[in-house]
Amino acid sequence: MSSDRARGPLGALAGVPGLTGALARAAVLALVQTAGVVLLAAGLARAVADVAAGTTPGTPLLVALAGAAVRAAAGGLGSVVATRDARRAEDTLRRRLLTRLLDGEGEAVTAAGGTGPAAVLAATRLHDLGPALATYLPALASTIVVPPVLLVVLGVTDWLSALLVAVTLPLVPLFMALVGLHTRDQTAEAARALDRIAGHVAELVRGLPVLVGLGRAADQLTALTDLGEAHRRRTIATLRIAFLSSLVLEVLATLSVALVAVTVGIRLTHGSMGLDVGLLALLLAPEAFAPLRALGSAHHASEDAAEAAAAARAVLATPAPRPLVEEPPAGELRGIAVTGLTVGFPGRGAPAVSGLDLTVAPGELVALRGPSGSGKSTVLAVLAGQLLDGGAAEVSGTVLRPADVAVVPQFPTTVAGTVVDELRRHAGDVDDARATDLADTALEWVEGVHLRDRACRTLSPGELQRVALARALVRVLRGARVLLLDEPTASLDAESTAVVAELLLRLRGSLVTVLVTHEPALAALADRTVDLPGADPDLPPLTTVPAATTPNPAASTPAPALGAGSGPEFGAETGLSWPRRAVARAVAYGAASSAAGIALTAVSGWLIVRAAEQPPILTLMVAIVAVRGSGLGRAVLRWLERLASHDAAFRLASTTRLRLWTALVAQGPAADRTPGRALARVVGDVGLLQDLSVRVVTPPLVSAVVLTGTAAVLTVLDPLAGGLVAAVLVAAVLAVLGVHRWADRGVARSAAELQTVTLRETTATLEAAGDLRVHGLAPSAVDRLDDLGRRQGRAAQAGAAAAAVGDAIAVLATGAAAVLALAVGAAAVRAGEMSAPVAAVLALAPLALLEPLTAIGAARRNRLAWLDARARVEAVLAEPVAADPAPADRLPAPSPVRELAAEHLTAGWPGRPAVLHDLDLLATAGAGWLVVTGPSGSGKSTLLAVLMAALRPTSGDLVLGDGRRPVPVDRLTRADVQAAIAWCPQDAHVFDASVRANLALARPRGELAGPDGEAAMRRALTDAGLGGLLGTLPDGLDTPVGAGGTSLSGGERRRLAVARALLADRDVVLLDEPTAHLDPPTAAALVADLRRALAGRLVVCVTHDPAVAGEQDSVLALGAHAPAPARR
Repeated sequence: MSSDRARGPLGALAGVPGLTGALARAAVLALVQTAGVVLLAAGLARAVADVAAGTTPGTPLLVALAGAAVRAAAGGLGSVVATRDARRAEDTLRRRLLTRLLDGEGEAVTAAGGTGPAAVLAATRLHDLGPALATYLPALASTIVVPPVLLVVLGVTDWLSALLVAVTLPLVPLFMALVGLHTRDQTAEAARALDRIAGHVAELVRGLPVLVGLGRAADQLTALTDLGEAHRRRTIATLRIAFLSSLVLEVLATLSVALVAVTVGIRLTHGSMGLDVGLLALLLAPEAFAPLRALGSAHHASEDAAEAAAAARAVLATPAPRPLVEEPPAGELRGIAVTGLTVGFPGRGAPAVSGLDLTVAPGELVALRGPSGSGKSTVLAVLAGQLLDGGAAEVSGTVLRPADVAVVPQFPTTVAGTVVDELRRHAGDVDDARATDLADTALEWVEGVHLRDRACRTLSPGELQRVALARALVRVLRGARVLLLDEPTASLDAESTAVVAELLLRLRGSLVTVLVTHEPALAALADRTVDLPGADPDLPPLTTVPAATTPNPAASTPAPALGAGSGPEFGAETGLSWPRRAVARAVAYGAASSAAGIALTAVSGWLIVRAAEQPPILTLMVAIVAVRGSGLGRAVLRWLERLASHDAAFRLASTTRLRLWTALVAQGPAADRTPGRALARVVGDVGLLQDLSVRVVTPPLVSAVVLTGTAAVLTVLDPLAGGLVAAVLVAAVLAVLGVHRWADRGVARSAAELQTVTLRETTATLEAAGDLRVHGLAPSAVDRLDDLGRRQGRAAQAGAAAAAVGDAIAVLATGAAAVLALAVGAAAVRAGEMSAPVAAVLALAPLALLEPLTAIGAARRNRLAWLDARARVEAVLAEPVAADPAPADRLPAPSPVRELAAEHLTAGWPGRPAVLHDLDLLATAGAGWLVVTGPSGSGKSTLLAVLMAALRPTSGDLVLGDGRRPVPVDRLTRADVQAAIAWCPQDAHVFDASVRANLALARPRGELAGPDGEAAMRRALTDAGLGGLLGTLPDGLDTPVGAGGTSLSGGERRRLAVARALLADRDVVLLDEPTAHLDPPTAAALVADLRRALAGRLVVCVTHDPAVAGEQDSVLALGAHAPAPARR
């Protein structure tokens, strides 16, 4: 990036379209605005001189008002035009980026740092490019245009003042460049730290069931705390240096203005220049530095924009992988022909697939069979066109198939909110009525009509697989001639499996169908079976990162809190925790800084006018020192205020992020873990709170103090003038607020809400990129996300218009207040009631109130968005959690747990009907497993949540016992219960780390370190059936498994998750579908290994596989008329 920075002020933004034209338009408007500044300054200078001379300043005041109007109009129009140009550039770059992220196999996402960082880049960081350009480009244009023009004006009127300003001006960009070079690497590292936080949060949310099931969720607070605190410290350290550029600018500008004021004053005392010329020099000198001040303020935003643009360029520069699938010439082939297919993965030994030849005739149903890891899913991924050469694998051979394909992935991922919307989306480019008809027909075929209006995030794994099958049917009904199915019944009960079998029979003969299955009855339907030999592990099936599929039936329904307490680790505290001291410091520094700025302007005016009266020079020394002190104090106080306000915002963000994670953990299985929604809350909304707090919390407080104090001081000097200024300020504040209320109409709120929605939708789309790509929906997904971005842009454009009008009102108000105060002062001077220097103070002080006035408008513009983000965060914090007993009612937990029993148990998720009714069960350690079966939706996952105390029963008794005394679970905290239980959830999430790191999650940090810990890990892998795999890994336990376990097959991920549960060494083990995605021999071997490893422990196993239950086991059939264990 250093080379980019070396190509001039726009070098870092290379690749952002339309910059040159935008800069030219900004320069023209800056020139017009400069003309208004000159007119305003000239009119006021002449008017004050007339007052000092005892004449009526009529025409000069009108000139000053005209100048204020020109300045206001040009400034407002410039803001609107700059925002429009910036948004156009952002829209173009974002569309290119989204197209690349959704194109290919995922290398672009990897280049961005993963799904979380890629989504943050496209939806948040790139969206920040617009506001950055909208401020940086006008500031840069003004820096190019304004100082030369003002130097020419000063040179014509007072060459010495022009010389002083000209000598000082070049020092400012020199020091700013030095500061920028020093902070460039720190800024890039801060951006990378934010990406790491986004990626870490996304990974934690996906793996939340694993962390809860192992009791390790609380440990992640330390990692999140460290990441957040490191980001805060690094960013504040960077800002401390970066804000020095503003401090340097203020110091240099102050010294320059002070020199101008002193030299003008000395010359006035000697009678060698006119008062109007001296005042003009005094008013124009600081205006020459104003563009540099604006550029310095925009510098930090431009650095962030440059980093976002560089990250986008890096993604766009990733090479596109070579597609292997080709469409045969028209009329030559209607089936599939694979020749010499070989697939290998970097870092692995033998190829996953070697020299495969496969032909599938039109209308033929072929089943691919083989042990787990034999390459079945890899072959299907190649056929689907998802696994490409040059991406995550080296693929060779030829694949011919028809273009239109329908795919049922093993781990489906949804994007839409409801099932019917998901199906309509996969219908492609048809009208809404046709899409709805296709969705309803597909649901009827899979007997899923009851799922039509369900929220996708509440679906159980079996229901989600049925929806994936319906999606594929929608594509078939649209004309797809190839159907690829990867383990379509892995999470289905026998009744739902029969529905799938009936559907395959119905479609038989009309499609080219390739089926991967471990289900013998399903494979028996095939016209032909192709057996793949055992091989190295293949890719996970058809989805780069498996979605979180643990059912979440409670997430979409609001409900009253179940209880106040939640245990010692996780509290139910709601509301945001504000860093009040940091906010108070920021307000104090800000008010003092603004007061110093007003004093600088007012005292300088008094000094010049008093000097024109030619008093002894010593009588002016106090004023000269005050001018210098005010200028230096303003610079230092502004630096301290910016640091304090940003520190408060970062502290708020870090604390809020931790509390959101704590709330998600406390909610357990009921937490909304949809990756897009979770990332939108923990990253998007927290980021909005952080960014908007700087603009919403402290500025209005500072403005209130400064405006009130200034009006009070002016009233003391002259009650009438002070009253008029106060009235104008009040009217201006009301007008600015009214404009934002009328013209804005919540567009800032809409823009912020759209930003959160865009982050959520972008994350969900990238998670589901594989599913969308194989159905040809990537372009429409880009269109949808691009439309969201453009809606953001339109909302921001409307907000910019409201801001421009508000700022114009502020400019007019300060100019009008100055004119009115001077008119009153002129009358008082003529009447002998006021001196001319005091009249100058009355005239010039209101001009320094522009910044506090515009800050009120900016705060009002962002307040609704800030409140919305705060409300969304607090809603998550207020979600109901399982009630824990009061300390007085709590009993010691039994240890070890040898018995688990329930009588007349009734339970359901808050706000929904109970799914467990009058349930009795009994499980005893060493007396066989309790095997829970039942159709999808019968309450199996709800039962597991109850057993873990993540959900409390509405009636009935649940007890744990150590063989001597039973303890009611309602007398134990959730932490007590979960300390005795290890849960192996169905989605079997594998974290993007090494095998060792995944296994180490089973116990507290450091407990599995050293030779003994490594030996325990190896035993657990062997007990889970992965002993052979371990010997093939290039780096053994330190081999990375990739995002979502991409280097492992689905069955191997399942067994790795089982190994983690074994390592936890808990008294009670809850197994959720342990044999899903395994072939029958491997499943039988895994169950035998588990029985041997878990001998003597209490085991509850939820399964659809009837082969899991042994002769010594108890079977609890949910969904039956009398749900009770059928004893052996």
